Amino acid sequence: MDVIIVCHTEFGYVNGKDVIFDKNHTEGVLEGVKNLAKLADKYRARITFAVAPEAAPVFPKVEGHEIGIHVHPGWEEFKQGNISWFVGDQYLRESCNIEKTSTAFCDYSYQEQFELISKSKQRISEVLGVEPKVFVAGRWSLNQDTMRVLSKIGITHECSALPGRKLAQADWSKVPRLCVPYSPDNDDYQKHGSLPVTIVPVAQTWLAGEVNPERAIVYGLPWMKACFKEYYQGKAPVFHIALHSPCMTNNYFITLFDDFLSFISQYSDVKFKFATEVESANINTIKPTIIPYIGAVNFTLLKSVFNRLIKK
Repeated sequence: MDVIIVCHTEFGYVNGKDVIFDKNHTEGVLEGVKNLAKLADKYRARITFAVAPEAAPVFPKVEGHEIGIHVHPGWEEFKQGNISWFVGDQYLRESCNIEKTSTAFCDYSYQEQFELISKSKQRISEVLGVEPKVFVAGRWSLNQDTMRVLSKIGITHECSALPGRKLAQADWSKVPRLCVPYSPDNDDYQKHGSLPVTIVPVAQTWLAGEVNPERAIVYGLPWMKACFKEYYQGKAPVFHIALHSPCMTNNYFITLFDDFLSFISQYSDVKFKFATEVESANINTIKPTIIPYIGAVNFTLLKSVFNRLIKK
């Protein structure tokens, strides 16, 4: 099994254990990227840094890793308690002739998406000197027009899929939870087809969401490890870990991810790869099993379940 790590690289910081995507905090890129690269080098892991266009000028020089693009369209204010921040991209806001404020790609036309994504790709190429081949949509949100744009401009790998999930701004509900990388259909990105783009779904735990160190505050590190075992035992071709660069400015998340990479590294037949090294698979799904999760129930998970029940 191959393991890919895709880092959504953008501004921000950690408040308590919550990532806040505040554009005034460039350490989310400057420090987060360096810390993640250092940790990856410890385990000979490879990172695909999907870089936001506005973050490109402060992206630090790191050797031996891959660069893609992470695109947040629009411009909307988000709040958490007394903290507020804007989701969007300052560079795209200034350079694109688009007045919409929505941060979901599904709200944009083909031409609008073409302008947003092609200018993002050009920005990364000009500032960082590489031609990005990997795309990550902001808020995991895309639609069929997005896929057509990606294939048109030469993006080869798409890493925004949350299989089995349907969010307010993103629909991946028709994709099985344990889904292999696949080339999407020309008329339905959730079906296997022949478009020249490989969708690499993010690994999904049983009942609790994507494999992301930031999500471990909800379900605990043992649940992440159980998910890895499920994929490994199911002979999955790829295990895709996602995270945001600001979380790597925080010792809690750095230590947690260090533990997880150490755990993965114990499997001698597992290899760390770049997203662009992933190929579409012929099989449709991996056989699910709950056995690894039985011994992975932990206090963090139980506390989250309890809190959810109380809110209901």
